[in-house]
Amino acid sequence: MAQEKQIVSATHVWLTVLLLVSIIAGVASVLVNASYIIFGIFLIINVVFIIKYPMWGLLVYLVIFMLRPGEMYPILAPLRVELLTGLLVMVTVVLHQRHHKGKVTFPADNITLSILAFLAAMCITVFVSYEKSLTFGEVQEFIKLLVFYYLIISIIDTKKKFVAFVTVYLLAIGYISFDAFKLYLAGGFVHTMGVDRLQGTTSAGGDPNSLANTLASTIPFVVASVFYFKRVPVKVVLSILAVFMAALITVTASRGGMVAFAAVIMGAIAFSRHKAAAIAAVIIFALAGWTVLPDQYKDRYRTLTDVEDIDQTSSGRWAIWESGVNMIITRPILGVGAGAFFIANGSGDFGPPRYMQAHNLYIQLLATTGVVGGLCWFAFIYNFIGRLQRLRRKISQSGRYRWIRIYSTSFLISLIALFISGMFAHSLYRYTWYVLAALTTVMWRLAVEEAPDEESRPADESSGQTIGVKAQSP
Repeated sequence: MAQEKQIVSATHVWLTVLLLVSIIAGVASVLVNASYIIFGIFLIINVVFIIKYPMWGLLVYLVIFMLRPGEMYPILAPLRVELLTGLLVMVTVVLHQRHHKGKVTFPADNITLSILAFLAAMCITVFVSYEKSLTFGEVQEFIKLLVFYYLIISIIDTKKKFVAFVTVYLLAIGYISFDAFKLYLAGGFVHTMGVDRLQGTTSAGGDPNSLANTLASTIPFVVASVFYFKRVPVKVVLSILAVFMAALITVTASRGGMVAFAAVIMGAIAFSRHKAAAIAAVIIFALAGWTVLPDQYKDRYRTLTDVEDIDQTSSGRWAIWESGVNMIITRPILGVGAGAFFIANGSGDFGPPRYMQAHNLYIQLLATTGVVGGLCWFAFIYNFIGRLQRLRRKISQSGRYRWIRIYSTSFLISLIALFISGMFAHSLYRYTWYVLAALTTVMWRLAVEEAPDEESRPADESSGQTIGVKAQSP
């Protein structure tokens, strides 16, 4: 008996839907800006992928978070792309957890709890803030960072996903670097302190100081990836990127950024197994770089040795820091309010009125959130560094856990740069701190889950020795 022929097949349905969508889009293009239509189609496709693959959503959110498309293309700003994507990924994670685990989970490790404690301290400072609207805004921005933190530790559950995240992160920083350099070549630099200074095209790159600190704290990531990836072309590209970033730091004319980069170099030497060779390479590159560096930048960096000149060419940092210390003495418990240093400094209550930021992370922390916030934040740092140290001590330099040792070492070096640059920058809410903390939490969880106890811990593939990662929380 012959099979009855289908009058309407699934293919016909899909072709009909595609035709209708094309007609609607064509008609809409006459009435609506074409950019919105393109964005709408792109958004629909991404929604489907995000719901199906949360990791895809995390990577999309990472790109949006880093590159700020609303600033690159102002027409997209009203659409709140970052907010919509973040909410969608968050909902997707919650639904996946409900479906696969039967409940929604939230990490309760020491790093996460100390960050939440710091958020609570920030919220309390609203009541004593010099400008409550600024403190509310700072709290909202920090919550956005914590959402990103939560998405990272909730979605990344394999080595493959970890490497994918780090790769996209480096690509985003690489794009920011090349975009800033392109702007510099086109004359889009800022001329301050008597020197042409490289800056970012959006807030993702930021002012010269922020850009320099971003590059300095990212270079250890790049070098770690050079050691991790095995393909020679990838190693070459990453090595070139690291050198390129180092060169860009010099043309930001940021002395704090240059000091941070010097700290990265010293950290790399300290952790290197071939210290003599590393020192020789640094000396050679430093001499070569100084030789080709234009005179305006040489003059700028020579001021690092003149304390009086540092104050004169740094918008009066000594005076700002003195006002910050007065804030700490006058309001030691809760400070002047998270994010309110600028207004408090301009009030005249703590010294000559100057509407300037703290230009120092530690003064910013204690002056705006007081002892309460300071204790919470330093508890976060203590737990953060402690976990990295445990990972490095317990994991062999070879075998299938080697990637964790490589990246945990690079994170420690990045932290050195952030701590040093914090002496000259109000970088308390810089995303780098919290992204690194999230990735550290991921590495710890992966190591513990793969080797849950002493007895079942796998052997090091190269030497037959066990890899010591204990199950208990640090």
